[in-house]
Amino acid sequence: AASVPPASEVASEAASAPAAPASAASDAPQAQPAPPVYATELPPPVLRRYRLERGLLWGTGVLRWQPGAGQYAASLTGDVAGINVLDWRSQGVLDSAGIAPERYEVRRRGRDAQAANFQRDAGKLTFSGPTTEFPLLAGAQDRLSVLLQIPAIVAADPRRFVAGASVRVFVTGSRADADVWTFKVEGEQTVEGPTGPLRTLKLSREPRKQYDTRVEFWLDPLSHYLPVRARLSTAGGGEALELVLESEERLP
Repeated sequence: AASVPPASEVASEAASAPAAPASAASDAPQAQPAPPVYATELPPPVLRRYRLERGLLWGTGVLRWQPGAGQYAASLTGDVAGINVLDWRSQGVLDSAGIAPERYEVRRRGRDAQAANFQRDAGKLTFSGPTTEFPLLAGAQDRLSVLLQIPAIVAADPRRFVAGASVRVFVTGSRADADVWTFKVEGEQTVEGPTGPLRTLKLSREPRKQYDTRVEFWLDPLSHYLPVRARLSTAGGGEALELVLESEERLP
């Protein structure tokens, strides 16, 4: 248990380093054009259990996705040595752009929760801590909902996502670390799944600045393109946070 806290610090938000100053964070999204709005095909309600790995530490991660009646709730929690080190929650509505978060919350052991608030009536994105604000773009996601939105975009038109293709999504964390993320399709890769080798589609997002997040998804075409594996790491060093699928359970 004594070695758990370092993992907690990194797992708290996609293996990210401390947030950039507000002025730097506010400049980042304007460095790229606003992303397009994509068609989506959302997965049904599901609970997926992953092996959670961070360096020599490992435990269990649980992704829960519950859409219904034009709304959704999602959570990603993780335990190492019986201690909760990962607790992300996203809730909101479902609209023409797919998942439309209203609140994204990151809870940390021994600290106050931090949140991003998608104020759709006011057309802005605000945070519980930093005073930084961003315009709320159509299709904007948080760092949890993007794990589900990217599969939904690919599932809506799989033939489009061949090696070299890309998809761009505005993504925010809970600490005003918002930016347009560009995911490049690397192509098909075979990885080990719960019952043997799986042929997956790999997408990755490269960091654009120091302490930025590198994201890698291996999507399963036989399971609504949900990630059978995901890896999150930080530009500038540090151990990656990795999720490897162990089981899946359909929810009512």
